[in-house]
Amino acid sequence: MSPEATFWLFQLTAAACLALWMIVAVVNNVQGFRASVGAVGVTMSMTLLKEAPLDKLPFHNRAVNNVAAHRVALIGVLVIQVASALALSVGTGLIAVQPFQYASEQAIGVLNMGLSAFVLCWCFMFIAGLWFGFWIKQEGLLLTQLLLASWGLLSFLVFNMAR
Repeated sequence: MSPEATFWLFQLTAAACLALWMIVAVVNNVQGFRASVGAVGVTMSMTLLKEAPLDKLPFHNRAVNNVAAHRVALIGVLVIQVASALALSVGTGLIAVQPFQYASEQAIGVLNMGLSAFVLCWCFMFIAGLWFGFWIKQEGLLLTQLLLASWGLLSFLVFNMAR
């Protein structure tokens, strides 16, 4: 197999995995909407930071206890996730229809839009989480979001390095 063909296979695999990951994220948030709103609410209401000695933190006034606001935040995340899933899926299809060639400029452009939404989603979450102090008690969530954003950034290199 030629280097061009193996690079095509790698790009196709990387694009398909990103698209599938984001599709599953969307499906999970839609199917478990109430649970996801609850998870968002735990962070936004700063529930885990209400025990001593964390109850004295100076930024507790940032807590948002309104369930409607938690729903709006999750809907915002879902919109970004759907946009990413669609663009990544279309980009994957555009790579697939030109087998054994470097991804076309059109495919790269669509994938870059999907990656932009992918990275935006996770950056939005960890920046919002930083605002609500989730790094204090939800460090696993922060690390997951940082790794997902890094996956998106590294994928940008994979899709654009053959250009």
